[in-house]
Amino acid sequence: MTAVKGVVIFMGLLIVTLMGLIIYGFYQKAQNPDFKFFADNDAKPQITATTPAFDAPAAPTAQVPAQASATSFGEVSLDLPANARVVSASADGHRLVMVIARDGQNADLVAVIDMTTGKVLGRVKTTP
Repeated sequence: MTAVKGVVIFMGLLIVTLMGLIIYGFYQKAQNPDFKFFADNDAKPQITATTPAFDAPAAPTAQVPAQASATSFGEVSLDLPANARVVSASADGHRLVMVIARDGQNADLVAVIDMTTGKVLGRVKTTP
């Protein structure tokens, strides 16, 4: 009988500990979206900075935060139809959000691009 009580107490402590870790993980994820409990050993290597493929006009330099990396990813193809035009583009952290209109209509496509890798993270289309 004492062995059963010991197992029940052990399992209760294990449940409480695991619930605490889950709550801690949710809190950390809310504070830092890149938080991970375990390291990702299959992570891709960081892209090193290269010179861009075009000569941009000289512009005043801005202060870049220390954690930001100035990497070049080259050209990104969005595979848009010939009649599409970019209505607006805005940067938010390391993401670029582009609003695109087709056929001269209202904006009907939003593309989100990761500016550090050049990968298209997603597209949102509106239906007529």
